[in-house]
Amino acid sequence: MPKSKKRKPSTTRTGASRTVGTSPTAISALTLAFGSWYRLHAEGLDDHPTPDAMVASFSRVASIAAGLPGRHTLAHPVPDTLDALLDHFDDADDDPSDDELDDPVWEGASLIEVLDHLLDFLAETERWRGTAAELDESYEIVHELSGDDGAAASAFFTLLVDSLQTVADAPVGAQLAALDRWSVLGAVNTFLDWVGEGRPVSASGALRVADIPMLCDMLGLPQQKLAPGAGMWDVRALAAWWTAVTEIGLIEVEGDTARFGAAAEAWRGGDDERLALSRAFVRHYLAWYLTRELDADTELGSEVAIRIIGQLCVAISPELLPGASADALNAVFDDAYENHDDPDEEGLFGDDDEELSAEVHRLSNEYASERTTAVLGELAASGAVDETPVPAGGKRYVVEGDRRHAFASALSQVVAGFTGDDELLSAEGLLSADGA
Repeated sequence: MPKSKKRKPSTTRTGASRTVGTSPTAISALTLAFGSWYRLHAEGLDDHPTPDAMVASFSRVASIAAGLPGRHTLAHPVPDTLDALLDHFDDADDDPSDDELDDPVWEGASLIEVLDHLLDFLAETERWRGTAAELDESYEIVHELSGDDGAAASAFFTLLVDSLQTVADAPVGAQLAALDRWSVLGAVNTFLDWVGEGRPVSASGALRVADIPMLCDMLGLPQQKLAPGAGMWDVRALAAWWTAVTEIGLIEVEGDTARFGAAAEAWRGGDDERLALSRAFVRHYLAWYLTRELDADTELGSEVAIRIIGQLCVAISPELLPGASADALNAVFDDAYENHDDPDEEGLFGDDDEELSAEVHRLSNEYASERTTAVLGELAASGAVDETPVPAGGKRYVVEGDRRHAFASALSQVVAGFTGDDELLSAEGLLSADGA
């Protein structure tokens, strides 16, 4: 069970008695009223505990709360009452002789589910006896522990990322052949020949504008008309590629010249070395796109990055969602995010305006889906993924079969780098396989 976080006593108490509602009669009356409310609330909702299960768990929690030091009551579950309850369950979890948490009653409805619905019940039926600030803080405690904000999205994302560890390996030769069919990797030897003894670069360490069309042709990337004053960093696919070959050491930039890097000789060496460098290239190439979204001037950058990673997981393992289009997968993420916060912390649209809050949610999902689709389109144009039609309508993205293990290990490292997950980084020897 999650540990509760101690909070300072509220300074905005109403003075309502903390002993109200602790008698057996009061608890029974509260349980009856809550049960009647919940039956109506949960009607037709298959993802909710059954009314009988919820009432059984509620009764247990109410009895426990009434017996805690300080005469707490669920009729007024202020933050310190919630903390006391959570501490009680934490103590039970830590005590091997305490079998409270083994009781089958919690399988029907968990403590967090009870408390979350209790707060809804007290607020909707106007039984809440505390201040609005106390109610908000109580909700924060429960939502923090339950992970309500994006919990479904988080669980779905975790499922997709975990699938990367199950992608079947392929022989080294087959992987290299598949990766070489991706023109941005297949042209590396031609690029190194072009670099030769050195090529001049711009003051920012990028290709000169005059060399951009030639290199786009070499790499099989779409040509892009540059606005006045623009440069290589404005051609996203080329910027991602240049960053990746620099990061893995195929080239190095010193002053105004690009030269062979420390890894150039290894690239032209054995197959194992080239496969390790190719995987490292994929990692830096994908990380470039994801980092651009995370660094974007919008609070939705992390959500877009999560959606892109999820889409790539399905592209690597299409059997996860057979026949599903990219739009359908975006819709899953739309449903997984229950709401989006008002962009103004002071309440630009007003806390009580459900219609405007719904519009914020709709527009947020629309933006996240559009950005995700745009990035996937860029990756398809560069050859990283293939865009294929879906019989039911729409399109989906797929990574070529023998490239999938390389992409899976590379994407695993990208995710681990963002989340600090050392276990994911070291899974299946990924660090030793392509630690560049």
